[in-house]
Amino acid sequence: MVRKNRQARVKRPRRPRVVRGWIAANQRAVWYAAAGSLAAILYAIAAPVEAAVYGAPVLVALFVTAARCAALVVAVRWPVVGVIVFTISSAVVRFEVAPPGAPWPWSVTAIVEFTALVFAVWSLHGWRRGLVAYLVPGLVISAMAQLDFDGGSMAGGIVALSVGAVAAGVGTLVRDRVRVGAALDKERQLGLVEQERRLVAEERQRIARELHDVVAHGLSLIQIQATSAPYRVTGVTPEAAAEFADIARSARGSLAEMRQLLGALRGDDEPAERAPQPTVGDIPALVGETRRAGANITLAMPEGTEAPPAQGIAAYRIVQEAISNAMRHAPGARIDVVVDVIGGVLAIDIANDAPETPPAQSRPGHGLVGMRERATILGGSLDAARTNDGGFRVLARLPLGAHGEESR
Repeated sequence: MVRKNRQARVKRPRRPRVVRGWIAANQRAVWYAAAGSLAAILYAIAAPVEAAVYGAPVLVALFVTAARCAALVVAVRWPVVGVIVFTISSAVVRFEVAPPGAPWPWSVTAIVEFTALVFAVWSLHGWRRGLVAYLVPGLVISAMAQLDFDGGSMAGGIVALSVGAVAAGVGTLVRDRVRVGAALDKERQLGLVEQERRLVAEERQRIARELHDVVAHGLSLIQIQATSAPYRVTGVTPEAAAEFADIARSARGSLAEMRQLLGALRGDDEPAERAPQPTVGDIPALVGETRRAGANITLAMPEGTEAPPAQGIAAYRIVQEAISNAMRHAPGARIDVVVDVIGGVLAIDIANDAPETPPAQSRPGHGLVGMRERATILGGSLDAARTNDGGFRVLARLPLGAHGEESR
């Protein structure tokens, strides 16, 4: 019976990769979180400054500063609205004469907010809206310096516009980096899809070559039986003999056409395979060869287990590939192979323990793709996942019903 003490589970991906994937899929949410956090911090600083340093009424300082900080969050989704709210709320509290010794009309918090606004709009919405976010508040607030023009007000305007220009440049770089990264991710995904399709097509060709022998054997038997029937059976009428001859001729034609099709699939440069295809009965020999090679492997398979040719080939190849993967990725680990027929289904279970030593780095292949394709073509299923103890397990189910009857 198939072992039940090993509960398979999907291996958890690494946390940094998960975090990066979540950020890439929720960029707008990340921007909202960052803008909201910065707005809350600046509001806690700017509101007291407006009331204490610039002499604004407390309610005015609270509400106007709240609107100015909220504009940073609004600009993430609606950049023009955010720019207008920021500009109006910043100008409202600057219609009075500059207080002595305080930066005016640009306060330190206003410069930080203006820099964050320009950076966010330029990064998220491009240079056109970013230019609006830079020029409109930059010129309007700087123009307030005409109410009390002096060297300090000019210096504040120069600092604000200079820092805003730097924010615009950084925003441009960030936007280009995000756009290029998204394009590369899309190309990478398309490449993976195409590679998967190519691997599936190659595996289907390989399966077709193996199944060729199964069908060719049946057609050859039909041809031989139809050709020899008039000589083996007594009392065959001329009409029946002609029918037998037609059957033999059709079998020969079908066999020739199938070989031509196989040659087209194989390619002109690839030699044809002449060795007989393996069956379920060859699995013990495969396990024995693996054991002689030094692997710690066991096999549980009832004596006399049989399967139709197609299922037999698929079972052998699945076991072969699973053992090869276990030896490659878990050298020295115990490998248990279970093959049995349960309720008209050929059940295959290959499990290995956790590796005793870290395996050597190897490029990922397409063994699992091929095994799953073999099972799917025959109407079965294949599951592969890591186990709780750090090993790996492959479970395949190959139905023997309709396919088995057709093969017979």
